[in-house]
Amino acid sequence: MIAKGASEINDKPIPENMTAWLAFHMLRGSRQIGYGTLSPIPFSEIMSYCTHIGLDDAIERQRLAKFIMALDSTEREHYGNSQS
Repeated sequence: MIAKGASEINDKPIPENMTAWLAFHMLRGSRQIGYGTLSPIPFSEIMSYCTHIGLDDAIERQRLAKFIMALDSTEREHYGNSQS
C-alpha cells in the first residue's frame, strides 16, 4: 500500500492493489445516503464481495477490507468537506 499523502491525484493504482480498487468501485453504490452524508460501505457487503470473488484466505480478506474501508473513509471525508 501507498503511505498516506504519498500519491498524486493523477498517479495510477499499483497493479497489486487493483483488486481492492475494483472492489471499492463496485461497492461504492452499496452505501446509504441520509441526512446529507454518505454512510460507510457496510462490512457485510465487503465480506459478500470476498465470497463472490472466491477470496477465502482470512488474511487477504482482512487486507482487502482494510483497504476498502480506508478508501471509503477518505472519499466520505472529501465529500463531507466539499459540502461545507
